[in-house]
Parts: sequence; C-alpha cells; structure tokens
Amino acid sequence: MPRITRFRKMAAASLLSAVAVISIACSSSGDPAATAVNTPEPTATAITSGSIGQGSNTPTDPAVPTPPAVDVPVTNPISDLTSLEIVKAQEQVLIDLFENTVDSVVKIETRTRTGGGEGSGWIWDIDGHIVTNYHVVDGATEITVRFFDGREYEAAVIGFNSEADLAVVKIDLVPGDAVQPAELGNSSELRVGQAAVALGNPFGQDFSMTNGIVSAVGRLLPSGFSRFSIPSVIQTDAAINPGNSGGPLLDIDGRVIGINTQIRSESGSNSGVGFAVPVDLAKRIVPNLIETGEHSYSFIGITGIELNNAIRDGLNVDNTQQGAYITSVSPGTPAQDAGLRDDSGTISSTGGPINAQFDGDLVVAVDGREVDSMDDLIAYLALNTSPGDDIVLTVLRAGQEDLVVVTLSERP
Repeated sequence: MPRITRFRKMAAASLLSAVAVISIACSSSGDPAATAVNTPEPTATAITSGSIGQGSNTPTDPAVPTPPAVDVPVTNPISDLTSLEIVKAQEQVLIDLFENTVDSVVKIETRTRTGGGEGSGWIWDIDGHIVTNYHVVDGATEITVRFFDGREYEAAVIGFNSEADLAVVKIDLVPGDAVQPAELGNSSELRVGQAAVALGNPFGQDFSMTNGIVSAVGRLLPSGFSRFSIPSVIQTDAAINPGNSGGPLLDIDGRVIGINTQIRSESGSNSGVGFAVPVDLAKRIVPNLIETGEHSYSFIGITGIELNNAIRDGLNVDNTQQGAYITSVSPGTPAQDAGLRDDSGTISSTGGPINAQFDGDLVVAVDGREVDSMDDLIAYLALNTSPGDDIVLTVLRAGQEDLVVVTLSERP
C-alpha cells in the first residue's frame, strides 16, 4: 500500500503541474504585457507531493487564477493552397536551389596529347581547391576552369585518388577574386526516395540542372582504375550524362551529397541509373589530397561473401542471419595476424558451396556496428578507419560469438 499511495501522489502532482503549465500557455494568448505584470508565475513550492491528498498546516501561496480558454483556429496551410500554387512552390524551391548553388559549380575543359575533354567540378574551399573526378583530368596537359559568371582560370592537379575516382585541382586566385565553396551534406544519412539534384555540363551544355530521387544507397561500384571498388555509392535517377562527371549531386537544401561519376547505359547516355561517390568518402580523401597529394586506405586482408540459405544451413544459423562470411584470409595480412579463420573448403564467388566446410568466421559486427554483408565491412573501413587503427570484429565461430581485435595496415 505505501508504494501505491506514493504513486498516486506523484501522479496527482504531475497532473496539477501540467494544469499549471497549461494555464501559463493559455495566458500568452491575451495581452503579453498584462500577463507579465498581472499573472504571478507559479513557483516550485506552490504544488508539492506533500500537500496532495492529505491535510497540511503549511501555508501555501494563493491559487493562481486561470484565464478563460481561448479558441485558436486550426489551419492547414497545405490544404489551403490550390494545386497550381503547390506546383509553383515546388518550382520556386528548385529555382532557388539553382541560383544559390550554381556559383559553386565549374566547367572543366582539358587538353591531352590525343585530344581533349569536358567535365564538371565544384568549389571545396576559399583557397581555390576544386573537387572533380579523376577520370576528368586523367592525362590532361592543360586544364581550364570556367565559372557561371564567365570567369576563366588555368588549373593544375594537386592530388588524386583513382580508387575513388576523385581528384583535386587548384586555381590561383588574385586579390579581389571571390569563390563560393559548396555546402557539404551527409551521405550516411540518406534515405531512398529523397530528392537528388545534379548540376554540371552534360554534352557541353553549360551549367545544366536535372532532378530526381536517391534510388538506392550503399552500392559497391568498380572505379575502373583499381581492383578495389568504391563503397557506399549513391544511385540516382536524376539524369547524369557525359560532362556531368565531377559535378555535385545535391540534396533539396543544396548541400553536396555526392560527386557524379558514372552512368549505367548501353547507349552511352543516361538511362535512369546514375552513380555518385558519397560525399562522406570525399570528406576523408580530399583533405589528404590537398595536404599531401595522396590518400591511403586501411586494409584487413580477407575475402568475404554474403550469406544465402545454403551457407546459413551449413553454418547452422537462423535463416534471417546476416553477416560477411570469410572465404579466404591472405597470408601476412592483419587478418592472419589476428587469427581470423576462413573456410577450409571452397566456395564460389556467387555463394554456391563447392566442397565448403563451413568452418570459417562469420563477421556480424565491427566496432559494435552490425555488418549485414561484405559491402558493409568494406564501407566501414573506407569511411571510418585509417592504416594503423585497431578495430574489433564480432564473429560467430563454431556457433559461439567471439571478439577479435585487428590492427589495420595500409592497402597495397
């Protein structure tokens, strides 16, 4: 009974406290000045649990009068708009987005020993550093950067990372020159269905804008320059064509969420599937390119595969189990040094068991974050770690969960 009584007392105190708050909120609908002068503010001693439900000889402050309730009309601004007004509002959002961001975008023209090319880029900082794709400036002997207002500058490559298809070029600004760095977003927070806007110079059509949605996230995309793939790539249906390469993919607030890099098409032009390097990867790589001209990735030294039902059956795990199953551990790598185990049999790269023994480690988490696939592990290493870092892998080994500490090396 004492516990029940105390609960009732606390509940009553909470109820009366809520009444006091409501009274204060209602009073603001009248004359603010009069309320401030004439309405005494409740104090912490006005309502206490000791004075609820029982007599008390302790004097209390006089009750605060509650002003009469005022009906506030409830409106829905969206429902008050006509269909045409809604469309015009959407148009204005895109117009404002273009006008607020186009000064951060540049057209890049290159000359090579065999010809020339065009692409796009965007301003990284006020010092004149510009981010673009590596393939836009690869082999260039001359680079010209042109702004929306017509200004032109000669540029030079100061660093590149072909594995991520990223490069940084720099223009030499003179006193009085002003550039507008792009605002950076967060690609790790993207959700499928969000608006996506591409700015660039497709087919030489200067400073064009296309819009669509984020149609997928977390893609693993071959860079075309390395046996390693680009992790956490953004897929979009915003039209991306030759000449858009290196330009920004923006969210609806005009923040860079990706760097347009590839399209998937049999005709060489947009077919509704474009890809962008995630800006969170650029955030790690670009500062290193500016400082040293290069970027190093961490390396663990395993090959893994996603689970299918055949592998789950072999491992004797639930059919909803996710993770990265280790199919091979390279000798002399951090994985071998840490004692990670691969399957002593053979499993095809497509997941079909061929003489599999199902005695390898199943990685289910890294540093406490769930791992659903090998792509997840690759992305985590690229976006969150550097050579020399220690990571903690959670693995299922022979049906038991185990923790393995791995000291990462530099990617060869």
